[in-house]
Amino acid sequence: MEQYVFVYGTLLYNERNHRLIEGAHRVAKEAWMTGRLVDTTNGYPALVLDSDQAVYGEVYSVTSELLGKIDELEGYVPNGESHYERKVVEVKTDFGKFEAYTYYYESWKAEGLREVPFGDWRLDQQLKGNVPYYFAYGSCMDDERINLAGKLEEFDRLGVGRLDGYELQFTVNRPDGGRADIVEAEGEAVEGVVYEITEAARDYLYEREGAHSGMYRPAIVDVNFRDDLVPMLTFIVIDKKDEIAPPDHYLTEILRGGAPDVSEAYLERVRLRAERLNGGEISGD
Repeated sequence: MEQYVFVYGTLLYNERNHRLIEGAHRVAKEAWMTGRLVDTTNGYPALVLDSDQAVYGEVYSVTSELLGKIDELEGYVPNGESHYERKVVEVKTDFGKFEAYTYYYESWKAEGLREVPFGDWRLDQQLKGNVPYYFAYGSCMDDERINLAGKLEEFDRLGVGRLDGYELQFTVNRPDGGRADIVEAEGEAVEGVVYEITEAARDYLYEREGAHSGMYRPAIVDVNFRDDLVPMLTFIVIDKKDEIAPPDHYLTEILRGGAPDVSEAYLERVRLRAERLNGGEISGD
């Protein structure tokens, strides 16, 4: 019998304990639940359920046998003294909700521990000691606004990247129209521009994308770049709305910004999507 498990720390893809579950089916790359994430200072985080913040992770479908192995890793003993407790929680994804097992700390065990920014362990680990490549898929592909902000020298444009398993949508509703987002979608792909950035560029992007005001959240995604799968910083909409057409000036920034690197076929799909949304049809390509 298979069941779901929500992972948020060292079991995540590319993290050090992922080998334990690498044969399991990853149901959702982008998943979240309410709580808060703390750094135990022992090389792994802990979920605490006393908050309505968002904690981000992945959902896997696992067998009972594999769930037992995860129990061992997490020090969970049913009806006994455990390092982590385990329970079924509601987990949200871009395509629905799941009831999934997860592992958590009682609140008293988290006292005095640092909260992980943005509830994202992989992001926290990637940002330690270095700034990862940046994957731009919307208006940030256009250098013009970056130049106007006096930050262009902080961005080294490297070329095109492809993010598989996601689709470009316009899920931010502004008075003048939609803004771009990436939404998990099987069989789809988003093309974008890869930059090598400085800390100053990262800070500029956090401000521009409203990372501290709850509009977009910083996240790490695995981008196909130069025949390799590379973890990169990007920004994902938190409160996704039904799509609306982007304004002409914003669409122009995407098309103009992507043109030097992104394929013409992909940019044409983006243009057609915006055109259909403008006609009232909210549908996939």
